[in-house]
Amino acid sequence: MNAALPSAAVRRDIEGLRALAVLAVVAGHVAPSLLQGGFCGVDVFFVISGYLIGRHLLEDIEAGRFSFLHFYARRARRILPALVTVLIGVWGVGWLILSGPELSALGRHIAAAAVFSNNILLWSETGYFDTAATSKPLLHLWSLGIEEQFYLLVPLLLWLGARGRDASVRWVGRASLVSLLILLIEPMPSFFLLHTRFWELGAGVATGYLSLKAAALGRGTLAVSKARYRELLLWALALMFVVALRLGAREDDAGQASLAASLALGGLFILGICTAQLASAYQRPAAWQKLAALCQRHVLRLRAAAASAGLALIAGSMLAMTPADWPGAQTLFPVLGTALVIAAGPGTAVNRLLAAAPLVFVGSISYPLYLWHWPALVFSRFLGGAGLATSLIPVCAAFLLAWATREWVEDPIRFGRLAGRAVAAPPVWAVSLALVLTGLVGVSAVATEGYPGRFSPALRAIASWSVPDPYSPWRANRCYQQPGVTAPYAPECTPERRPGIPQVLLWGDSHAADLYPGLLELQTRDGFGVVQWTAAGCPPTRTALVREQPACSERRAAALAAMTRLAPDTVLLAGAWELYLDWGASEDRIVAATQDVIGWLRQSGVRQIVLFGPAPTWNATLPTDLFRYMSLRRTEHVPLRLGSVTDEVRRLDGALAAQAVAAHVRYVSVLDRFCDSRGCRTQGREGQVPPDLLFRDRDHLTVSGSRFLLDAAACQIFVDPSCPASP
Repeated sequence: MNAALPSAAVRRDIEGLRALAVLAVVAGHVAPSLLQGGFCGVDVFFVISGYLIGRHLLEDIEAGRFSFLHFYARRARRILPALVTVLIGVWGVGWLILSGPELSALGRHIAAAAVFSNNILLWSETGYFDTAATSKPLLHLWSLGIEEQFYLLVPLLLWLGARGRDASVRWVGRASLVSLLILLIEPMPSFFLLHTRFWELGAGVATGYLSLKAAALGRGTLAVSKARYRELLLWALALMFVVALRLGAREDDAGQASLAASLALGGLFILGICTAQLASAYQRPAAWQKLAALCQRHVLRLRAAAASAGLALIAGSMLAMTPADWPGAQTLFPVLGTALVIAAGPGTAVNRLLAAAPLVFVGSISYPLYLWHWPALVFSRFLGGAGLATSLIPVCAAFLLAWATREWVEDPIRFGRLAGRAVAAPPVWAVSLALVLTGLVGVSAVATEGYPGRFSPALRAIASWSVPDPYSPWRANRCYQQPGVTAPYAPECTPERRPGIPQVLLWGDSHAADLYPGLLELQTRDGFGVVQWTAAGCPPTRTALVREQPACSERRAAALAAMTRLAPDTVLLAGAWELYLDWGASEDRIVAATQDVIGWLRQSGVRQIVLFGPAPTWNATLPTDLFRYMSLRRTEHVPLRLGSVTDEVRRLDGALAAQAVAAHVRYVSVLDRFCDSRGCRTQGREGQVPPDLLFRDRDHLTVSGSRFLLDAAACQIFVDPSCPASP
């Protein structure tokens, strides 16, 4: 256990690669519009982790010093000190500023993090109405959960594949190929779970194995039996077959994510061919020796080309990728790029650049920096910080905390070194006990429902404000279908047209269902007919947008087919445009989708079309944001206005409004109805107890909010000489 570290552990270029990965993640979280693919840094981390851990284990096996106990002891000293420190720090801040429900939710995540299952908890919470990612301080620990679950499996898989001191990655390779095939086959691969991410870490292990066996491969002396050769060919053929099926099944979509996925699928097909060809050549010694000699003559050029191509793939992924359909086939690019940079070795110009002192320093604190940066950003937003400039404060704090964590926590526990002086490192059991106790602190928050006695009754009331049966006003499971429901709309949703009575069709997702209570009040007053076709996550477009529900394509086809028979006088189009933008759909894509459906409705004979724009969103939920504002200012007065609208959503609102003018349709700026320079309106009638809030969660209206919006927008829905000109 005290033996010298293997050579792979001291490669400065890999520290620089870590720095590049963590800086990309931080930048992507601070300014996603500037570095939309910053999340690819996590995929880079996965490959690096697989390489370092896999190579260390393989070297231990071949040196005869492999031990499960020693491996997990080293992992505990590496992972737990910084993790426990961050969990305690996040808990302390949460105690001060989080409401009871929020602290209880944080407690669940702390408890899950203590057993490295935060990714599973996040997966179980994923849904159309899930709490916003920006309100989960430990959201980023999903990747740590995946790594630790991988670490539980990889020593066993390498041990099973070994023959004495002859190390093998056969079982890791098999599991990685199964993982990759699952990723390609699943309609919606899971972002948070190991089974679609295993292959990324496995690619790192394979890179480590090939680097150790490079000399034997070059000589052709690495034993590969006929059975192993045939198995490798079968895996290559299976990969090529699945890729061919996926390419054949792809829709004709020129979107950025679709183009990247198609290119990646093509790349995987080529990799399958190359694997089969190389395996075949290896079985023919003369052919292999000729190929090996050719590679040896140009080894420096090949290494330089690999490093350059790898860095280009990583940089291109970070600059061009979007979160849409991730992880998918396009995950190949950062994974392959990282493997190429590592395999090139430390001697190339690219690797020497990565080994520069500033990058090495950032790489040395990359793990605690990753742990600290996201909670710092989330708590900063909770306290009112928004925008690029104000995000620099929590980022600087995260860098400082990361350095302090390395110097004052990690180094003493890992290496017995504090401020350059030798100290006694605590035993592993003490470090593990600290994690257990931290997990129990999280459990206590869940058991006590977040210690609500910390705040006054009035603040507890606003924090727990809710609407009983919130989906009933939407005619849920009749005219608004919840996620996962495939049943058709009830007959009452499409009533028979009455002679001489105008008919209004309300079409869209839950943000369209939001409008029904207000529309119902207008119907009572003005006597028009209402048709309601609304479903969770199904925008009123003819083309798909990101994160749609599986049933949306069928509902869309049925709606378009029924539209011509229905011939409504007015169609109201409403969608969660601001959320689709946040989920990865570009402004241009959203504008093009609405422009397309408006043109189609015009051709179908619809006389009046009204497009509702993006709506304001709150940091967590409106009640929670009010609680935080009031508790920090020690007031029990509910403010009339709060929050602000991001520049991205404002630009989208302007683009949709301009498109509506060009298409001669009416446009309702939901932002203008609720928000101004002082903030966004929180209440209808002031002074009521409980307060008459206009939003019930992060982005959905209450009945009062729906009536408030529709009353203000009535003139833009119905042609009336007394109304101002549209839009």
